Amino acid sequence: MELNTYSLYEADQRYREQYGKIMGVDEAGRGPLAGPVTAAAVVFPPECRSELIRDSKRLSEKQRETAYEWIIENAESWAVYSMGVQAVNRMNILQASLSAMRRAVEKTGIGDAHILIDGTYVPPGLEARGHPLTGGDGISFSVAAASILAKVSRDRIMRRWAEIYPEYGFEKHKGYGTAMHLRAIQSCLPTPLHRCGFAPMKTMGFPGQPGKKILGRWGENWAIYYLILKGYHFCCRNYYGWKYGEIDIVMREGDQFIMVEVKTSCGESEYATAERVGETKIRKMMKAAEHYFYNLNISEYNVRFDAVTVSGRDLYKPHIEHYKNII
Repeated sequence: MELNTYSLYEADQRYREQYGKIMGVDEAGRGPLAGPVTAAAVVFPPECRSELIRDSKRLSEKQRETAYEWIIENAESWAVYSMGVQAVNRMNILQASLSAMRRAVEKTGIGDAHILIDGTYVPPGLEARGHPLTGGDGISFSVAAASILAKVSRDRIMRRWAEIYPEYGFEKHKGYGTAMHLRAIQSCLPTPLHRCGFAPMKTMGFPGQPGKKILGRWGENWAIYYLILKGYHFCCRNYYGWKYGEIDIVMREGDQFIMVEVKTSCGESEYATAERVGETKIRKMMKAAEHYFYNLNISEYNVRFDAVTVSGRDLYKPHIEHYKNII
């Protein structure tokens, strides 16, 4: 066993001698320009230790995944909680982080553990139950394990968003401000995942004369996010149904597939925007949908055709309307 890992475990044993049962808490995602902030809390039986557990920043992605599986198999209790970007924008990143930590602690269902919290703050409501531990993921075995849970959980979320917003490379940088990411923000506009209070988003305005392609992509990005928040599941976007053209978004609600046409404008009325989904377009969507299910080898399916309109000149608060069953 590595000396560092052994020292982390011995530190936890000393905390147990002082406090009894202990819980490690840490977060991931305070620094990125996009995505949620994710916190984790974990409690181990006193005898539990492994050379896998170190500060998550010192592990490779593969090592973190292996350690994650060990943690969830061996912990007495563990929990992860994410605060989405809308909460980050509303609360600020520090308060969102503290709130995520508190909720992760509550989610474990363990109320008698002393909490070791990485950082310099204790989440409101937990002051009597624990204390901050600056650099805790390099001091405590439990806090290091929480850092791994939080990091792996958040990375998985960002890889899923990368499938939905492929231009931004979230699977590579997980939302951090790399040169590639900054170029994507400037050329493609921010997504709903981007934190509007962080630079460069906080100084960006709506383009004066956005091109049709970039405007349409921005509208689709918001339409997908809006539908996900409403409980729909993302299947794919920009599906080309041979000669019948494109279906902007394919979503799913239960066993029903939703074929979605998105119309975006920055100056028209909502009524005029919705009107642009005409009968010819609907017929093409129906034919393209048949092609979609044929390619999936699905002969029987439950499908609905919807429209979503996105309008306005606010990058972060567009006006969105959802029209169901447009046929």
